[in-house]
Amino acid sequence: MSSECTWSILVMFCFILATGAHEGTVCTVRSSKGEEVLLGSNFTFSCIFNKQCSKLIFLNGTQIQYIKKKAMSMEVSVEVVNIKEFSTFSCRCEENPEPCGIDIKPGYPPDIPQNLTCVQKMNSRNVSCIWTTGRGTIIDTTCQLRVHGDLELGYESFMNATGFCHSTFPIKSSEMTQVVVWLSVSNTLGSKTSGPHTINLINIVKPSMPEIINVSCSSRWCNLHTDNHSMNLVEIQYSAVNGISDTFQTNNKSRLNISSLHPDTTYNFQIRRKVNHTAGLWSDWSQPKQKTTKEEAPDKALDVWYLQEQKPPQSKSKCFRIFWKELNISDAKGKIQSYNISVQEQKGKRHSIIVVPPSRNQSICCYNCSVSVSAVNSEGQSPVKIIQLRFPGLVAGLLSHRPLNNHSIALFWPKLDIAGTEYVVHWYPVGNIEGIQWTRVVDTTAHITGLQPQECYQVAVTALRSSGPKMATIKGISSWQSAPEQGPDPKPLGKDTKSLRVTWNEMPQKKRRGCLKKYTVYLMDKLKGDIHKFSVDHPKTQFVISGLSPDQCYNLWVTAWTDAGEGPKGTDLPFCTLSDSERILSLVILAGGVVLLACLILLCICQFSSVHRRFLCCCRGLLPIIPDPANSKCAKTYADDQSEIKFYLDQCDSSVNEEPDNVEVEEVPYPSICTYIKSFSHESSSSDGTQITKITDIMEDYISTHGAISGGEEEDEYEGEERSLDEFKFFPSTHSPFLEPLFLTGGKLTLDVVKIDCSEFLDCT
Repeated sequence: MSSECTWSILVMFCFILATGAHEGTVCTVRSSKGEEVLLGSNFTFSCIFNKQCSKLIFLNGTQIQYIKKKAMSMEVSVEVVNIKEFSTFSCRCEENPEPCGIDIKPGYPPDIPQNLTCVQKMNSRNVSCIWTTGRGTIIDTTCQLRVHGDLELGYESFMNATGFCHSTFPIKSSEMTQVVVWLSVSNTLGSKTSGPHTINLINIVKPSMPEIINVSCSSRWCNLHTDNHSMNLVEIQYSAVNGISDTFQTNNKSRLNISSLHPDTTYNFQIRRKVNHTAGLWSDWSQPKQKTTKEEAPDKALDVWYLQEQKPPQSKSKCFRIFWKELNISDAKGKIQSYNISVQEQKGKRHSIIVVPPSRNQSICCYNCSVSVSAVNSEGQSPVKIIQLRFPGLVAGLLSHRPLNNHSIALFWPKLDIAGTEYVVHWYPVGNIEGIQWTRVVDTTAHITGLQPQECYQVAVTALRSSGPKMATIKGISSWQSAPEQGPDPKPLGKDTKSLRVTWNEMPQKKRRGCLKKYTVYLMDKLKGDIHKFSVDHPKTQFVISGLSPDQCYNLWVTAWTDAGEGPKGTDLPFCTLSDSERILSLVILAGGVVLLACLILLCICQFSSVHRRFLCCCRGLLPIIPDPANSKCAKTYADDQSEIKFYLDQCDSSVNEEPDNVEVEEVPYPSICTYIKSFSHESSSSDGTQITKITDIMEDYISTHGAISGGEEEDEYEGEERSLDEFKFFPSTHSPFLEPLFLTGGKLTLDVVKIDCSEFLDCT
């Protein structure tokens, strides 16, 4: 009973497995030539379904059409033609997303093994070999190396993607001098074998990679210090950063000397080794070691040229701009630290100038002088270049040129008109004299290279002669040019009823696209629509348009021209001329402004005290005759009362420049009559007497002395008598906002600013 149950369970289990397998596998696929096929070949892909369904076939995920063999057949197929790449074919039922498929790998069968190369590293008992099969097979390919006499069946490896096979085998005996090997390669598309190949072990020994420990250099040579080795041949390779390189071999072992190097040049050094000239292989190159040789003093003179400059105003000297070319690396022999310029004048005067790079020009003003220029580095100075500074004589209309290409032109000049042993041709972009270049020729033709298209250049040829240089110039040439990119922007400078003065700025060099020849000023009458054109030669940037109608509106614009044509117009300048009434009004406003300005200047001048005093003195002579106050009642009553008054300075005496001594002034009421002035002098009696004698005559014109005031109650306090003062009332009003106050009170005063008001004398009468 138990056995029957066991068999029943096993049958049901198998049935379940079979049912599950059937449900999980929808179809099976196959290729008529397998999974790896020859590149470019044809084959048939078939798909057999396990049940009836809507069948679908895909190539790399894209549905394709298939061939159905019979109406009710479970098999469908696709004919594949000229396969070129790895492809995936799959099938599935439309109702079931689970597919079945196959990957097809196209490739090549291997070629015969060739180019066998074997290496045995120094002190190693293994030999590594590498060979090729002519081309990559693309598909998986097995490589095998078999050694004669070796019990091993072979040393296998896989070919890499580039078609190389690699294998390593041991040397079983130290007495072996050679080995014989066979090579074979195979894949699903075929196999190839080559051999036997005989390998001499002495010829495949490869030393280990050497090492450069240290490098020591002078200006012309370097010594390489390497690690110890037993090799008899060393190869040295060195290269400079400027591209110079060389290789040589030597038998030295640890100290390698390299000569004929260049000063102040950075070199990269590498070495490799070999057993001897006839045996063994070269080792790998060592890691590069970099070193810079020492500097030397420059041994080549500078190339110097000069141009004339405008001299300073009121100077008898002539001014020049000196230029020199930078020495190249081989001539400089080090980093140039400065340039020494020495100016020797005809009178014996000599002075020096030091210029620091990167500047390579200097302005010099002198008369009949010569200039010497030299370059200096850390080791010394270059030979001196001496040049005589003389103004060249100008020769017109002798140069001609033609473009060679977009970056060069050819320059010609007749030899008979400018005869010289040497010619200097210089050129620079217009407006950028710092970019000057020059070349020296002995013929009457020069090719100027390195020019920028659409750039305008100033070119000149100077003939160097013993009697003096001669120069011919061309103001503007270009290797290639086109019409300007934009036009100038005009601005008005002034206008009236019948004319307009207009100006415009120079266009940027990049917008000119060549050498400007002229400008065209366009004027359009807005009322009539007429357009008038006016031509203005470059480099003028101003123009006066006359003959306009008063009180009329116009529109103006300007264009620029090169030899290639006219450029677009700039911005418009609309304007209207003045009417006659506006012109008169503007003149009146202008005149009023001038008068107002003159009045302000005059009022400012009158604020100075010296001008103020002189003006008052001049006005005194114009005053009418004033009655003598000596006849007043107050003066007669106190006629016997005499006093002495000391004056130190007359305001009208312009010859006296010192400030007078200060006196304290006190106003004291005189009983029942009038006020009087009491002076307290701080001078000594001897000094007072001197001053009184000096200005007695002047004093009479400044203060009237016909009336006197007695000191009265204060008589015992003073040694001298005080004389009464009377002031004429002819000064201007003290309330003027433009003049300084004429009457001051309090503090210590001087007679220059004190004016005594004795109006009470008249009240007493």
